[in-house]
Amino acid sequence: MKLFIIPSQPLTDCKSMKSDIAFVHAPSIYDFRKREIKEGPIGDVIPSTPLFEMYPIGFVSMLNHVLDNGFSGRISNLAVLMLDSAKFDAEKYIRNMDADIFGIDFHWLPHVHGAFNIAKIIKKYHPDKKVLLGGFSSSYFAGEIMEKNNDVDFILAGDFVEKQLITLMRTLEGSRPLEGVPNLWYRKEGRTYHNEPLKDRNPTDAVFINYGILVKNSILYHDIKGHLPYYSWIKNPMGMTIIQRGCQFNCGFCGGSNFAYKSRYYESSPVRRDPGRVADEIEIVQDTINSPVFIAGDLNQAGPDYYLKFFKELKDRGIDLPLLTEYFVPPGREYFMELSKNVDNFACEISPDSSIKKIREETGRFYTNEQLEKSVELAREFGSRKFDIYFSIGLPFQTKDSVIEDTDYMERLLKTYNSKEMPLYGFISPLAPFIDPGSLFYEMPDRYGFNIYTKGVMDFYELLDRGKQWDEFINYDTRWMSKKDMVEATYLSGIKMVEIGSKLGYIEFHEKQKIVHNIMSYINGADYDAHEDMSKHLTYLVKEIEWSRKHGITGVSILIFLYSMMNMMRSYIINA
Repeated sequence: MKLFIIPSQPLTDCKSMKSDIAFVHAPSIYDFRKREIKEGPIGDVIPSTPLFEMYPIGFVSMLNHVLDNGFSGRISNLAVLMLDSAKFDAEKYIRNMDADIFGIDFHWLPHVHGAFNIAKIIKKYHPDKKVLLGGFSSSYFAGEIMEKNNDVDFILAGDFVEKQLITLMRTLEGSRPLEGVPNLWYRKEGRTYHNEPLKDRNPTDAVFINYGILVKNSILYHDIKGHLPYYSWIKNPMGMTIIQRGCQFNCGFCGGSNFAYKSRYYESSPVRRDPGRVADEIEIVQDTINSPVFIAGDLNQAGPDYYLKFFKELKDRGIDLPLLTEYFVPPGREYFMELSKNVDNFACEISPDSSIKKIREETGRFYTNEQLEKSVELAREFGSRKFDIYFSIGLPFQTKDSVIEDTDYMERLLKTYNSKEMPLYGFISPLAPFIDPGSLFYEMPDRYGFNIYTKGVMDFYELLDRGKQWDEFINYDTRWMSKKDMVEATYLSGIKMVEIGSKLGYIEFHEKQKIVHNIMSYINGADYDAHEDMSKHLTYLVKEIEWSRKHGITGVSILIFLYSMMNMMRSYIINA
């Protein structure tokens, strides 16, 4: 039986299939392979590498909506392709792409360098095609981008742009006036225009995160790696869904907080999705890649009506996947009891940011250590498979001494609550490299004790363009900590967290020695042992996602695995 066709030429040498739109994700720094960049601890606590090669989940939803409306589309994760091989020619790949619109995500600010350079290359080889930006950062800086970057034709501002994207594509297809495309930034006769946002009573009905589309497109376009959500995904896949857009809380550093979201991206916050729709997405993950699923958004804070309906939807569909659940406030007994009755395999994570009450409250998190500890205890009682706790460096009122207090507190938590049944993992990292535009800290730096040294979008670009190590990218300090203080606190806390892990037995002694050696070598300007997955993680304290030990087999997953194996063999033969 003929399952699929293997191209006879390498991907960069063959003419790509035509698509109406290509969603392109750039690395944080475009020329990272040519520059000696020391990324340090940036990215150590997320699945992606310090190049932030994980594209926004909105790519999948927009691709699904494009295909549902009769257009063709693809995802090209250039960051993954560039990270995967030093021989990969990004310009050649872009030159061989054939799309009417190139949609580049400029969602989080660290992508400004990569996004702008990719836009320039696209215009170099496809001058008559349209370059479209979207995401929080492009929305925030839309006026400045349109004024200073002629490589960008359009910006779809705000959130919930699936419907606006279809309107834009139909408008361009029919050569109609652009005035009818909601929330679009564009140029006409040398002037920049911005249309009014879409007034939509059901903004979430076009949002659908369909991993089946990724699987099909990977084969259709002969481009497994170009569709990967992040570099290590093919080895250890994880699905993702989201229960809401926006947030009910005001964490001071967050560009997606209630304050930031309502000020810049949508008129109300949060906007919750239908629980049945979310369950549909998880069911597709089960039917295709059969992997664990991360649920973004606090189910408990959505309220009993919401989470009980969601749990029922999971039961009705026979969903039996491990779920990683996040919380903004520690859940109580009633929630964990319902969660455990309906989900056999679940894990938890929370970000208290600091163990010190004054710092935590100024950051926007209003709960006590006692409430946190009680929730961890309840999670263990009701069968959570693991619990991740995240602390941050660079907060109001925080000093180097208070950072070490956080590591001491984490050690006490581990000694008290860590168990074989529910491992407890602690992480600490700087708010790096930038404070999010739109956040309270960014908009009111004096109020929160911050000094922010870059404001214009090109200032951020220049910072990434000339920087060579992670502390040179940081664009802020605080009234209580200089950049030097934050850097030293990061190294000291990193070493201490590793030593705690080794002492408690979940980091092997030889691994501890290797990580501490890495950190000390990095501090002294010497080489360190890069992680085997090419991520250059400094500490290896990456978010552990193999906790479930369940990555099941489906017909589709077998096809993808075989295709990737044959693709690797073909590449090996060609490059031998």
